[in-house]
Amino acid sequence: MTLLLLASTTAVLVALRLALGDARTASAWLELDPVDLDAGEPVGLPSSVVAERIGADADRFRVTFSLSADHEGETCAVAGDFNAWSHESAPMQRTGDGRWVGEVVLGPGVHRYKFCLDGDRWLPDPESDEREDDGFSSENSILRLGTVWCRDGVAEERADNHVFGAGLEHDPGVATYVHRVGSPERLRMRYRTLAGDVDSVSLAVRDAEPVPMAPIQSPAPFQYWQVDLPLPDGAIEYSFALRSGDTTVRDPRAFHLVPRELPKLETPAWAKDAIWYQIFPERFRNGDPSNDPEHCRAWTSDWNEAAPFEGQDGQTFWEFYVYQRMYGGDLAGIEQGLDHLEELGVTALYLNPVFHAEGPHKYNATDFRHIDTRFGAGEDFEEATRDEVLEDPSTWVWTPSDRLFLDFLKRVKARGFRVVLDAVFNHVGVAHPAFRDVAARGEESPYSDWFSVRSYEPFEYHGWAGFGELPVFAKTDQGFVSDGVRDHVFAVTRRWMDPDGDGDPSDGIDGWRLDVPAEVPRGFWEEWRSLVKSINPDAYVAGEVWTRADAWLDGRTFDAVMNYRFAEPVLAWIGNVERRISTTELDARLLELRIAYPAEASFAMMNLVNSHDTDRLVTMLANPDRPYDRSNQTQREDDFHVARPPTECFEKARLVALFQATYVGAPMVYYGDEVGMWGADDPTNRQPMVWRDLGAYDDPDVYFLDEHFEHYRAIVALRRTYAALRRGSFRTLECDDEGRVYAFERVLGDERVVVALNAGDEAAPFTPDGGLHAVLGEGDGPIPSRSGRVWATSPRSA
Repeated sequence: MTLLLLASTTAVLVALRLALGDARTASAWLELDPVDLDAGEPVGLPSSVVAERIGADADRFRVTFSLSADHEGETCAVAGDFNAWSHESAPMQRTGDGRWVGEVVLGPGVHRYKFCLDGDRWLPDPESDEREDDGFSSENSILRLGTVWCRDGVAEERADNHVFGAGLEHDPGVATYVHRVGSPERLRMRYRTLAGDVDSVSLAVRDAEPVPMAPIQSPAPFQYWQVDLPLPDGAIEYSFALRSGDTTVRDPRAFHLVPRELPKLETPAWAKDAIWYQIFPERFRNGDPSNDPEHCRAWTSDWNEAAPFEGQDGQTFWEFYVYQRMYGGDLAGIEQGLDHLEELGVTALYLNPVFHAEGPHKYNATDFRHIDTRFGAGEDFEEATRDEVLEDPSTWVWTPSDRLFLDFLKRVKARGFRVVLDAVFNHVGVAHPAFRDVAARGEESPYSDWFSVRSYEPFEYHGWAGFGELPVFAKTDQGFVSDGVRDHVFAVTRRWMDPDGDGDPSDGIDGWRLDVPAEVPRGFWEEWRSLVKSINPDAYVAGEVWTRADAWLDGRTFDAVMNYRFAEPVLAWIGNVERRISTTELDARLLELRIAYPAEASFAMMNLVNSHDTDRLVTMLANPDRPYDRSNQTQREDDFHVARPPTECFEKARLVALFQATYVGAPMVYYGDEVGMWGADDPTNRQPMVWRDLGAYDDPDVYFLDEHFEHYRAIVALRRTYAALRRGSFRTLECDDEGRVYAFERVLGDERVVVALNAGDEAAPFTPDGGLHAVLGEGDGPIPSRSGRVWATSPRSA
């Protein structure tokens, strides 16, 4: 499928009569016979769900969810992909018999949902049998609405001169169907039918000529139709005409839209070209021993062996000293590692939290205003900040560690790197000054409305995911309960994006990666995005969203997300054995995302395969057939492969990396993947970075894998050489299910790149058409197993 314009406005206007079969006038579309959109009554619903069509409107259902009285809590809500998993926007109420009941209006399709008690206890619907893995060691419940989703045998209802109405879809409020694109600006319109059901679709705008739409590559069982138009100045009313055989009918709905009021998603150009590298600062490199914590482990020590000071207080390895180990990684260490990153070809750094906090991971912030002293100058934090007033930015100081970070930022950016920080604006640590004040003074605290407190006597509050050390901010369905939280987050945002406040953001960070953003109501993020873009229009905003992210990519909130939905099918195709997916399914699942997301977002996606929240890539491959990020913690799984993975896992990892480097979106490398680091989920995935210059590690299985690094360096160089791999259209060339070969092309102008990946255990043939030369992979014969080959025209740009 091309992600660019498929049919010019001029061409489609000329083709009008061919599409409709006659010369219908601009207003005549209203006189066509309407399609029956009857989506049927919902069937197969769990006993906890009642769904009723709203009047004659077949594409809207009033859905009532209920949860039995056995589930106790102060609050309950239904959350799902239909409300960005907000645990506040769809509250449920107690009925006379004690059941929780809540109502939501939904359209036809597949919806994923859960119940959330007290804002932090999530459970799938106990009365629903249909579920799927949620990626967080639990499951989502599945709800299906509409005939096209509920019935088998739809194909036999298709016939010439008939249009199956239940398959038709268009929603001007969803970016999949309507969004602004390009410069000069155009309006991209899409419409959905069942595949093979109609011969043509035309966009019919009142008081204008109907415009034929072009079919684009679409996931089964649907066909999407698309056209780009010059952006209209005023409001438009429109519908769609559909031809099947000799019959032309219309969608009975008239849609209304003011195109220039639609938000325009414009993602930074540099983000489309980025080669991301994720750094967990405490474990990347110890560049300045003077700021080390009191008990600091030797960098090259054996991860599985206790240091002399560990366990002296009665703790054991898994309960819990391994989680709080410190190795002394810091900003100086990151700077020392820049030569390595330049050699690799990295252009953008995503740093896990660097703000002051206890322990190694820093997701429990003590203070968003300041850089952690163990990463910086090692000063006394309380002394350096004692005169500050939390709610008065004019009193905030720049500590020695803060200034060290600003100097670090200047030098790193001067070498051509972009820097994005991890922002955790949903919760803080118990050492945060506002929370400490509330814990000490209760309702008398000026920050009493900052946090989600259940009770003051005894003192009880909501912690993120049930962790008491992570108190969450209190929220409404639009944002934070306290304006003080909003104002504080806004001031922190300004501080790090434009440190000297002179209106020039060049001395600040280049953007944000947002931790658990679905926990914060969308209304806040819309306001916050406006602030970010007002400070630096070229800033990048990416959310940690594990599910499909359509709702976040409409130009109102994020530029992109961490693309776990890319990782899942790629790993299921390359890594699984018994549960591996076919090449055809891989292609369909990736296509579904390219259809759902605007191209502007797709090109800027953080295409990762693993992170600090998952097991490492090669260890995933050594433990196939598990759901993504499930059953992957050494301390909890008896059958988990914990040793260094076998050679074939590294071969598969290199194939995954090649896929990342050549697919739509910006590849992201988790620190150490490029040198062959391995390990289970947290905390084993956060071991110290392996460096050549530090000599031998105590564990002989831990070493810098030169062959692996050279492969990563080569594929990164390939992506940087060919602009088509960064911004080009995408088209599938071959889906070989038997030979397990997947081939596709990327095209930008006169530059063309063809990629063929072989996930099978045997060599497999693939030969591109003429005019190309091999740029990665040797020889002209079959592609070796667990390998890939790339051909290209001469590059347009470096």
